[in-house]
Amino acid sequence: MEIRGIDVSRWQGDIDWAAAAGAGLRFAMIKACQGAKKDPKFKRNIEGAIKAGLYAGAYVYSLAEDEDAARAEARAVLKLTEPYELRWPIALDLEHEGFYRLAKAERLAVIDAFCAEIEAAGRLPMIYSNSDWFRRVIPKAAAKRYSVWLARWRSEPPEEDFAYAMWQSGTGEVPGINGPVDLDVSFEDFSRLTVPKAEFAVTVPRKRGEAYLKMQEALNSAGYRDESGAPLNADGVWGKKSMQALLSLVSSVTAQKSPDAPRVSGGRSAL
Repeated sequence: MEIRGIDVSRWQGDIDWAAAAGAGLRFAMIKACQGAKKDPKFKRNIEGAIKAGLYAGAYVYSLAEDEDAARAEARAVLKLTEPYELRWPIALDLEHEGFYRLAKAERLAVIDAFCAEIEAAGRLPMIYSNSDWFRRVIPKAAAKRYSVWLARWRSEPPEEDFAYAMWQSGTGEVPGINGPVDLDVSFEDFSRLTVPKAEFAVTVPRKRGEAYLKMQEALNSAGYRDESGAPLNADGVWGKKSMQALLSLVSSVTAQKSPDAPRVSGGRSAL
């Protein structure tokens, strides 16, 4: 599986996202922050990408040199992305010299601190860097724990001794964008890990009868309980609560069909 996408920031200016999506792209990784400071084009880019039908992810160019700073960066990107449906991960971009100067244990602690905050919010974490840094700088444990987005510019997917889920292959021209833009390939369909819960505004006329009683009893037998832990009142009267119970069961089944582990080691196997 190879899914085409791009990553963008303020340097791409104002993007015509409809034109970009029409070129066959499926996802966009959008710069949210430099450290904890918002990228000035983030809101325009994420809203434009989603409106054009692309799966959206986000990334932070990290300046963190300790765990507190990493958590602050995670909280900043989570606040910015909270209003939006992200179907691709939130990535920690590791290429700043301050990170390089840290001891190995400190580097791992920075990565873990950021990714733990992202996971706790129900988002998918990812780490980004170049091939050399994944070999020499980024702890191997981090590349095993979290999805890897590899930057290595070449025409064919590179062979590495670690697994990676996404690959930044170079730059190219894309309709709707002035100048070159980073091109990416995902070997993992992250959208299947981020299936939205089914939510409905329910207005339903009250009905009653033996068939509705059997439906209520079936929902209770399937394990339905409301927020207080109580089953439906099986009285044969079908109204808003009964409909909500049915939709709740549908949502839970949908979620079970999607893999429940948020961590993805990648579609490209380590060689």
